[in-house]
Amino acid sequence: MRSSAHVGAVIAATCLTCALIIPAGFTPVRSPSPRPGTARAESDRPLPAHTGGFGEPTCGACHIQADVNAGAGSLTLAGLPLEYVGGVTYTLTITLAQQGLAAGGFQLSTRFADGTQAGTLAPTPHDSTRVAVTTAGAVQYIHHVYAGTRPGASDTISWQIRWTAPATGGTIVFHVAANAADDDASPLGDMIYGTSLRTVPGK
Repeated sequence: MRSSAHVGAVIAATCLTCALIIPAGFTPVRSPSPRPGTARAESDRPLPAHTGGFGEPTCGACHIQADVNAGAGSLTLAGLPLEYVGGVTYTLTITLAQQGLAAGGFQLSTRFADGTQAGTLAPTPHDSTRVAVTTAGAVQYIHHVYAGTRPGASDTISWQIRWTAPATGGTIVFHVAANAADDDASPLGDMIYGTSLRTVPGK
């Protein structure tokens, strides 16, 4: 029978493959056999395909404190027009708020109704050291890196990204998931939030 300490270690190691916020200097435990087709996650970024959209899990796959959106905090995506113009670049702001927020992370995707990539994502120059893009399965995922996990204001953290709309296409759905973390390097005590927005081609 496994001891409770051993079980806790297994949970913590598993959580390191997702979006756990790890203190500086911490060396994550690496699984000797990562899942086929996926890169080993770095300690400062989430594993791709954890936005909650198109059947994907959210950060709650590893952070097990409560159900998604069960907390008293909020997650918003601002700057997305109701109707987009092809080829235009929009600046979007993701804001995560939670009382007692010590660290935070996010992941966002933009896809057509069939699940294919819609437009292109990039950090703003202002957040170029706080945000990065990872491509997996021909889908772009924009997300935090370790430098972007510190709150900028009391109980709040924000990230700015750029989305360039595709030249042609139909309805586009944005999925974003975020982790309001207590920064204790465990899968407990973190609250996960998720939201989605749609935009349609301008007439």
